[in-house]
Amino acid sequence: MTKPYIVAHILSSIDGRIQTRNWPVRNLAGLFERTAETFKSDAWVVGRKTMQEFSSVKVHRLGRAHASIPKKDFVGRHSAKTYAVVIDPRGKCFWDSNMVTSEHVIEVLTEAVSTAYLKHLREKQVSYIFAGKTSIDLKRAVTKLAKLFRIKTIRVDGGGIMWGAFLKASLIDEISHVVVPVADGSIGTPSVFDAEIGHTSRQAKALQLKSIKQLPGGIIWTRYRVVN
Repeated sequence: MTKPYIVAHILSSIDGRIQTRNWPVRNLAGLFERTAETFKSDAWVVGRKTMQEFSSVKVHRLGRAHASIPKKDFVGRHSAKTYAVVIDPRGKCFWDSNMVTSEHVIEVLTEAVSTAYLKHLREKQVSYIFAGKTSIDLKRAVTKLAKLFRIKTIRVDGGGIMWGAFLKASLIDEISHVVVPVADGSIGTPSVFDAEIGHTSRQAKALQLKSIKQLPGGIIWTRYRVVN
Protein backbone atom coordinates (compact mmCIF):
# COMPACT_ATOMS: atom_id res chain seq x y z
CA MET A 1 0.00 0.00 0.00
CA THR A 2 1.04 3.60 -0.54
CA LYS A 3 1.61 6.09 2.25
CA PRO A 4 -1.56 7.09 4.12
CA TYR A 5 -3.01 10.55 3.57
CA ILE A 6 -1.85 12.53 6.62
CA VAL A 7 -3.62 15.55 8.10
CA ALA A 8 -2.09 17.63 10.90
CA HIS A 9 -5.04 18.91 12.94
CA ILE A 10 -4.06 21.87 15.10
CA LEU A 11 -5.65 24.30 17.56
CA SER A 12 -3.63 27.32 18.59
CA SER A 13 -3.64 30.98 19.61
CA ILE A 14 -2.96 33.58 16.91
CA ASP A 15 0.75 33.44 17.88
CA GLY A 16 0.93 29.67 17.48
CA ARG A 17 0.88 28.63 21.15
CA ILE A 18 -0.93 25.41 22.03
CA GLN A 19 -1.13 25.28 25.84
CA THR A 20 -4.65 26.47 26.55
CA ARG A 21 -5.06 26.31 30.32
CA ASN A 22 -4.89 30.10 30.88
CA TRP A 23 -6.91 31.15 27.83
CA PRO A 24 -10.21 33.02 28.43
CA VAL A 25 -12.15 30.70 26.09
CA ARG A 26 -14.28 27.72 27.17
CA ASN A 27 -14.68 24.22 25.76
CA LEU A 28 -11.64 24.22 23.48
CA ALA A 29 -11.35 20.44 23.79
CA GLY A 30 -14.86 20.10 22.38
CA LEU A 31 -14.02 22.49 19.54
CA PHE A 32 -10.89 20.50 18.70
CA GLU A 33 -12.82 17.21 18.66
CA ARG A 34 -15.75 18.52 16.59
CA THR A 35 -13.48 19.86 13.87
CA ALA A 36 -11.26 16.75 13.99
CA GLU A 37 -14.18 14.38 13.50
CA THR A 38 -14.98 15.89 10.12
CA PHE A 39 -11.97 14.11 8.60
CA LYS A 40 -13.27 10.54 9.10
CA SER A 41 -9.71 9.27 9.51
CA ASP A 42 -8.80 5.62 10.09
CA ALA A 43 -6.34 6.55 12.85
CA TRP A 44 -5.28 9.46 15.03
CA VAL A 45 -1.69 9.86 16.15
CA VAL A 46 -0.22 11.64 19.18
CA GLY A 47 3.05 11.70 21.05
CA ARG A 48 3.73 9.86 24.29
CA LYS A 49 3.04 12.81 26.60
CA THR A 50 -0.36 13.44 25.02
CA MET A 51 -1.33 9.75 25.02
CA GLN A 52 -0.59 9.42 28.73
CA GLU A 53 -3.81 11.36 29.27
CA PHE A 54 -5.62 8.30 27.87
CA SER A 55 -3.46 5.42 29.10
CA SER A 56 -3.41 3.70 32.50
CA VAL A 57 -3.04 5.80 35.66
CA LYS A 58 -2.02 2.74 37.68
CA VAL A 59 1.56 2.09 38.77
CA HIS A 60 2.89 -0.77 36.63
CA ARG A 61 6.07 -2.60 37.54
CA LEU A 62 7.78 -4.55 34.80
CA GLY A 63 9.29 -7.93 35.56
CA ARG A 64 12.38 -9.52 34.10
CA ALA A 65 13.36 -9.53 30.46
CA HIS A 66 11.85 -12.31 28.36
CA ALA A 67 14.24 -13.77 25.82
CA SER A 68 11.37 -15.68 24.21
CA ILE A 69 9.66 -12.46 23.06
CA PRO A 70 11.12 -11.31 19.72
CA LYS A 71 11.36 -7.65 18.82
CA LYS A 72 8.98 -8.03 15.91
CA ASP A 73 5.70 -6.32 15.08
CA PHE A 74 2.66 -7.63 16.95
CA VAL A 75 -1.02 -7.28 16.04
CA GLY A 76 -3.27 -7.73 19.07
CA ARG A 77 -6.73 -9.26 18.98
CA HIS A 78 -9.32 -6.62 18.16
CA SER A 79 -12.40 -5.94 16.08
CA ALA A 80 -12.01 -2.16 15.82
CA LYS A 81 -12.02 -0.37 12.50
CA THR A 82 -10.21 2.74 13.74
CA TYR A 83 -6.97 3.18 15.68
CA ALA A 84 -5.30 5.31 18.36
CA VAL A 85 -1.58 5.44 17.60
CA VAL A 86 1.10 6.63 20.02
CA ILE A 87 4.69 7.43 19.10
CA ASP A 88 6.36 6.01 22.20
CA PRO A 89 10.06 5.32 21.41
CA ARG A 90 11.04 3.75 24.75
CA GLY A 91 7.72 2.34 25.89
CA LYS A 92 6.48 4.60 28.68
CA CYS A 93 2.72 4.26 28.24
CA PHE A 94 0.96 1.49 30.17
CA TRP A 95 -2.46 0.08 29.45
CA ASP A 96 -5.46 -1.44 31.24
CA SER A 97 -6.98 -2.53 27.91
CA ASN A 98 -6.16 -2.29 24.21
CA MET A 99 -8.76 0.39 23.47
CA VAL A 100 -9.15 4.17 23.75
CA THR A 101 -12.93 4.62 23.55
CA SER A 102 -13.71 2.94 20.18
CA GLU A 103 -10.14 2.87 18.81
CA HIS A 104 -7.66 0.02 19.07
CA VAL A 105 -4.28 1.09 20.49
CA ILE A 106 -1.10 0.80 18.43
CA GLU A 107 2.28 1.58 20.02
CA VAL A 108 5.07 2.76 17.71
CA LEU A 109 8.34 1.71 19.36
CA THR A 110 12.07 1.51 18.88
CA GLU A 111 14.12 -1.61 19.54
CA ALA A 112 15.41 0.09 22.70
CA VAL A 113 12.29 -1.04 24.59
CA SER A 114 12.59 -3.94 27.01
CA THR A 115 11.02 -7.32 26.36
CA ALA A 116 9.35 -6.97 29.75
CA TYR A 117 7.44 -4.00 28.35
CA LEU A 118 6.52 -6.02 25.25
CA LYS A 119 5.13 -8.70 27.56
CA HIS A 120 2.89 -6.07 29.17
CA LEU A 121 1.59 -5.00 25.74
CA ARG A 122 0.98 -8.59 24.66
CA GLU A 123 -0.91 -9.36 27.87
CA LYS A 124 -3.22 -6.43 27.15
CA GLN A 125 -3.41 -7.30 23.42
CA VAL A 126 -2.08 -3.85 22.53
CA SER A 127 -0.63 -3.88 19.01
CA TYR A 128 2.88 -2.55 18.43
CA ILE A 129 5.25 -1.92 15.56
CA PHE A 130 8.98 -1.18 15.47
CA ALA A 131 10.19 1.84 13.52
CA GLY A 132 13.87 2.13 14.32
CA LYS A 133 16.64 0.91 16.61
CA THR A 134 16.96 3.90 18.97
CA SER A 135 14.92 6.65 17.27
CA ILE A 136 11.65 6.67 15.36
CA ASP A 137 11.65 6.63 11.55
CA LEU A 138 8.21 8.11 10.85
CA LYS A 139 8.24 7.12 7.18
CA ARG A 140 8.80 3.52 8.18
CA ALA A 141 6.09 3.79 10.84
CA VAL A 142 3.35 5.07 8.53
CA THR A 143 4.26 2.50 5.87
CA LYS A 144 3.78 -0.27 8.43
CA LEU A 145 0.50 1.23 9.65
CA ALA A 146 -0.80 1.13 6.09
CA LYS A 147 0.41 -2.41 5.45
CA LEU A 148 -0.52 -4.13 8.73
CA PHE A 149 -3.73 -2.27 9.58
CA ARG A 150 -4.98 -1.02 6.18
CA ILE A 151 -4.88 2.56 7.44
CA LYS A 152 -5.49 4.99 4.58
CA THR A 153 -5.98 8.30 6.40
CA ILE A 154 -4.12 9.48 9.52
CA ARG A 155 -4.91 12.54 11.62
CA VAL A 156 -1.97 13.82 13.67
CA ASP A 157 -3.47 15.46 16.77
CA GLY A 158 -0.30 16.74 18.40
CA GLY A 159 1.53 17.97 20.23
CA GLY A 160 3.97 20.49 18.86
CA ILE A 161 6.94 18.12 18.70
CA MET A 162 4.85 15.50 16.90
CA TRP A 163 3.53 17.97 14.30
CA GLY A 164 7.08 19.26 13.87
CA ALA A 165 8.47 15.76 13.36
CA PHE A 166 5.91 14.90 10.68
CA LEU A 167 6.53 18.26 8.98
CA LYS A 168 10.30 17.76 8.99
CA ALA A 169 9.85 14.25 7.53
CA SER A 170 7.73 15.71 4.68
CA LEU A 171 4.85 13.40 5.57
CA ILE A 172 2.03 15.92 6.02
CA ASP A 173 -0.39 16.25 3.10
CA GLU A 174 -2.81 18.70 4.70
CA ILE A 175 -2.84 21.13 7.63
CA SER A 176 -6.09 21.86 9.44
CA HIS A 177 -5.57 24.89 11.70
CA VAL A 178 -8.17 26.16 14.16
CA VAL A 179 -7.05 29.62 15.31
CA VAL A 180 -8.58 30.89 18.54
CA PRO A 181 -8.75 34.71 18.96
CA VAL A 182 -6.25 34.74 21.83
CA ALA A 183 -2.83 36.39 21.96
CA ASP A 184 -0.81 34.20 24.31
CA GLY A 185 2.57 35.92 24.33
CA SER A 186 4.39 33.23 26.32
CA ILE A 187 8.02 32.44 25.53
CA GLY A 188 9.38 28.91 25.64
CA THR A 189 5.99 27.15 25.73
CA PRO A 190 4.99 24.53 23.14
CA SER A 191 4.05 25.89 19.73
CA VAL A 192 2.47 24.49 16.59
CA PHE A 193 5.54 23.06 14.81
CA ASP A 194 8.42 22.44 17.22
CA ALA A 195 10.77 20.81 14.73
CA GLU A 196 14.16 22.41 15.34
CA ILE A 197 15.89 25.13 17.35
CA GLY A 198 16.79 28.17 15.25
CA HIS A 199 16.96 28.50 11.49
CA THR A 200 18.55 25.65 9.55
CA SER A 201 19.16 24.83 5.92
CA ARG A 202 15.91 22.85 5.83
CA GLN A 203 13.45 24.43 3.41
CA ALA A 204 10.18 25.64 4.96
CA LYS A 205 7.00 24.08 3.53
CA ALA A 206 4.88 26.02 1.08
CA LEU A 207 1.11 25.79 1.61
CA GLN A 208 -1.86 26.21 -0.70
CA LEU A 209 -5.13 27.39 0.85
CA LYS A 210 -8.00 24.89 0.49
CA SER A 211 -10.67 26.58 2.58
CA ILE A 212 -11.29 29.13 5.30
CA LYS A 213 -14.29 29.21 7.64
CA GLN A 214 -15.30 31.53 10.45
CA LEU A 215 -16.72 29.75 13.50
CA PRO A 216 -18.68 31.30 16.39
CA GLY A 217 -16.66 33.47 18.74
CA GLY A 218 -14.31 34.82 16.09
CA ILE A 219 -12.56 31.46 15.66
CA ILE A 220 -11.03 30.87 12.21
CA TRP A 221 -10.61 27.39 10.73
CA THR A 222 -8.25 27.18 7.77
CA ARG A 223 -7.22 24.17 5.75
CA TYR A 224 -4.09 24.03 3.59
CA ARG A 225 -2.61 21.57 1.14
CA VAL A 226 1.11 21.08 1.74
CA VAL A 227 3.12 21.62 -1.43
CA ASN A 228 5.77 18.88 -1.30
